[in-house]
Amino acid sequence: MTRKSLLAALFAFVVADPVLAQVTTEDPNAWQFEVTPYFWAAGINGWTRVGARTPTASIDASFSDVFSNLDFGAMGSFEARKGRWGVIFDSFYVKLSATSEPLAGGRLGTADFGMKEAILQLAGTYRVLDSAVTPVDLVAGVRYAYLSGDLSFSGGPFIPGGASRSDNVSWTDGFVGLRAAYIFSDKWSVIGYADGGAGGTKHSWQFLASANYNFSKSIVGRFGYRIISMDYEKTDFLFNMKTSGIFAGVGIKF
Repeated sequence: MTRKSLLAALFAFVVADPVLAQVTTEDPNAWQFEVTPYFWAAGINGWTRVGARTPTASIDASFSDVFSNLDFGAMGSFEARKGRWGVIFDSFYVKLSATSEPLAGGRLGTADFGMKEAILQLAGTYRVLDSAVTPVDLVAGVRYAYLSGDLSFSGGPFIPGGASRSDNVSWTDGFVGLRAAYIFSDKWSVIGYADGGAGGTKHSWQFLASANYNFSKSIVGRFGYRIISMDYEKTDFLFNMKTSGIFAGVGIKF
């Protein structure tokens, strides 16, 4: 495994998305809820740096590169709506790890990398166009991101007792966006979503497009493509990445 693949594994899967749900019922004034577990097959590309004096590394990794280092992942969203107003909560957790080949011909032993990432996002929505065919929502909220990493060396002639290091970083962004749908029939619809924000990051933006199929009044399948860009720049940490790929989810309405 190359250093590029290891770095990609440590910083992939960087965002969860609260826009997968789009609940509708026959009574628009009743409370409407949807729970949507989903999976995002994302690759990642951009630049990262850990430490003030370390060089910046260019990352370009496909989903298969990232998936080979995945230990555990869970993601899902919940939306509640009444009338024109709605609230969305999204949570995301992933654990990644990787072991390098022998370093410096074995003189540094091997390196074990580990990363845990959590994303929590809370947003409010307001339906600015309350149409049965083309509903449009204004979205505003906050997104919290947390990354923790561990690096340890098994030991060798240059580091007889081995060595280890761990660190973490977090940030919070505010964002605003729009979500629009086009409903073709009782079965088929499409959704487009875009947002932009800043705060903890220098800037961030996201775009999503999906096709949705209603298996029943309570079950909907969602399939689409998403890309998110986040530019977090501090003296000892750089994370300027775009994460993109297809996603699939199943919404449960009640």
